[in-house]
Amino acid sequence: MGWTILLIILLILGILLLLPVRVKGYFADGKWGVSVYYAFIRLFHKEAAEKEPPVTPPKPEDIADGGTPTAEQMPEPAPPSDHTAQETDKPPAAAAPKPDTVTEMPEPAEAEPEAFADPPADPADDLTAHGSKRKKRRRKKKPAADPPAEPDAAAAEEPEKPKKKRGIRAFIDRVIPHSLSDVLGLVRDGFASLSPALRFLAKHLHFRHIRLYAAVGTDDAAKTAKLYGTITASAYNLIGQLQCLFDFQADECRILADFFNDKITFRASGELRVSPLAAILLALILGGRFLIRTIKRFRREDKEAKLREKETAPLSAEA
Repeated sequence: MGWTILLIILLILGILLLLPVRVKGYFADGKWGVSVYYAFIRLFHKEAAEKEPPVTPPKPEDIADGGTPTAEQMPEPAPPSDHTAQETDKPPAAAAPKPDTVTEMPEPAEAEPEAFADPPADPADDLTAHGSKRKKRRRKKKPAADPPAEPDAAAAEEPEKPKKKRGIRAFIDRVIPHSLSDVLGLVRDGFASLSPALRFLAKHLHFRHIRLYAAVGTDDAAKTAKLYGTITASAYNLIGQLQCLFDFQADECRILADFFNDKITFRASGELRVSPLAAILLALILGGRFLIRTIKRFRREDKEAKLREKETAPLSAEA
């Protein structure tokens, strides 16, 4: 019973990982939109905000002679300036109240005499009843601590050897770049591990329902024909290269020469499909190749460092 439940769970996970993630996008007349779907569920959607048309005041020609302008034709009142706004915001100044009668100032109270302070202590009070001074207790002096022993000169000259870290922490500290050479080594390892990952990615990216439309137009017919030929050749060559590298399916590609307009109109739409399992395998391939190349580089650097130490050891001993 337990194995059956485990197989069912694995089967469900396999189906979920094989369902493609679809990214749909379009661009038309300056507007664009992107949507992400997974198994007919829309996970993300973003569109370009529509631009509001600018508000233009009515022209005096639109108002009939002797007629009153409508509410739409009335110009908007100018906003108040900062100077007028400050004047209106100030509250009216209140008149200062006049005193009815002159109030008399109270007389200052007399300072009370300070209490007599205690008389100073008399040294004669320290005498005891028998007339002899109190014996002062002598504190026993603590023996001076022995001075710390000076370290041997030989021990002081020898530097402490740093403890070597081992395990995952040592590898993480080694991977973190501490100089420009470390950064360049990591960059080389990353680019070297990209080639197998990109080959795997190219096989699992599926471009579907690609539609392209372009109307090429300029203010001169000769320029329009020349630009139309350049764009047509470039577009069809690019589509051919993409079909060789990826699973690329173009449903429509229309490029026209518009001799009646002086601008280029472009519209495009398409869909990209990739399965979650392919993305996970891509991350594993990329990470595995990067780790293998990094570990090999570390071992090669350690061997080179040991050879340098052996070569410099006899020279330091003779000196």
